[in-house]
Amino acid sequence: MNNIIEMSCFSSKQPEKNENEDFYLPPSYDSDFNIVFAVADGVGSSEHSILASHAAIRGIKQVLGESSFSVEEAFHSAKKEIDDLNISTATTLTIIHIKGNEVLIGHSGDCRVYFSKNNKLHQLTTDQTRYQELLDSGEHKLRNLRNHKERLSSILINALSNTTDLNFELIALPVDELKFNGVLQIYAMSDGAYKHWDARPRFSEKTMNSPSAFASSLRKRIEKSIIDDYTFIGIKVS
Repeated sequence: MNNIIEMSCFSSKQPEKNENEDFYLPPSYDSDFNIVFAVADGVGSSEHSILASHAAIRGIKQVLGESSFSVEEAFHSAKKEIDDLNISTATTLTIIHIKGNEVLIGHSGDCRVYFSKNNKLHQLTTDQTRYQELLDSGEHKLRNLRNHKERLSSILINALSNTTDLNFELIALPVDELKFNGVLQIYAMSDGAYKHWDARPRFSEKTMNSPSAFASSLRKRIEKSIIDDYTFIGIKVS
C-alpha cells in the first residue's frame, strides 16, 4: 500500500468568468487502497464545458465506488456520463492511479502530469494539441512554430466528447523510476496552472520537496496574473 504523507490541491476560476470550467478529483483511495486522482478542463467557454468536466469526474467517482478500479473503466464511465448530456460538449481528462509498484496515467487533452526529482519537474504526459503534433512531426522548425505557439497550443486534437469516439493514452511507469530520496512526488495541473510554471520553472529546494509549499508558491505566482481557470494537485507518497 502506498501512503500519502503530504498533499495539496487548489482550483479556481478566471476572475472574468462566472464559473470554473476545471474540476478535479482529489487524491482518494480505491477499494484496494490504491491512490487515484484526476483533473478535467472543460473545452470552450460556455455553460456546457462545466457540465462536461463535472460529468467526467462524476464518472470516475462511480468506478471508484466499485469493487475494483481501473483507469480504462474510469474513462469509459466518464465518457458515458458525457454522452448522457443532451448538449454537444467536451472536456480534457487526465487520471492518475498509483497502484502497487506502478503509476498508471490515462490522458486525453492537455492537462499535465509531472514527477519531481533532483529539484526539477519532469513531464510525464504529452500535450494533445496541434502545436505538439506539429512539433513531434519534425516537419517544421521550432523557430517557425514559436511564432504560432499560443494559437496552436489552444487547438486540442483529442478530448472526451459526446460527438467523438473515446480515445485516450494509457501510460504505465514503475514507481521506483520516479522516486527521489525514497519518496514519490506527483503533480497534476490544468493549463491555467502549468503555463505559469513553464514561464519560470524553478522554486527553492525546500519548496520543490514539499507539495504544500510548491502549491502555495505556484498559487501566489498564478494570482498575480490569472490567464485561465487553474487547477493543481500535488501528492507525496512513501
